Amino acid sequence: MTTAYTIRRARVTDMEPFIDLRHRMFVEVGFQVTEDLQRASIDYFPKALDTEGFVGFIAVTDDDKIVGSVGLSPYQMPPKPIQPDGRFGYVSSMYVLPDHRKRGIANQLMNALIEHARVIGLGWLTLHTSEMGRPIYSAIGFNPLNEMSLRL
Repeated sequence: MTTAYTIRRARVTDMEPFIDLRHRMFVEVGFQVTEDLQRASIDYFPKALDTEGFVGFIAVTDDDKIVGSVGLSPYQMPPKPIQPDGRFGYVSSMYVLPDHRKRGIANQLMNALIEHARVIGLGWLTLHTSEMGRPIYSAIGFNPLNEMSLRL
């Protein structure tokens, strides 16, 4: 039996399963999901989604089960040679349940996110990836950057 998937924008009412997928992603790449993270996520996502500070996309089965997610956080930086208007987007929360992988869902989610980014005028997307996700993003056209970080 083939499962049909629909990709659509996440709504505030989708935030509980969206957050669950995001937390599964963290656990799968080796992070611990703490009570503080759970509380902060429950507080952040509905508010950010409501103000368009965050746009989520979900993959839904024909029986209404949410099986995949991805998110976009538009942000502003000072003008740069690569993006004179300074408008960027950060991609996060990409996760597909293991039983639904290898069916093109991640690509469909990314295509929806990229199309939305174009519609709202973003010209540049960035993300951090796991080793498992790297081939998906590379195939879409993402390139490695020379980024560093410092935890304060």
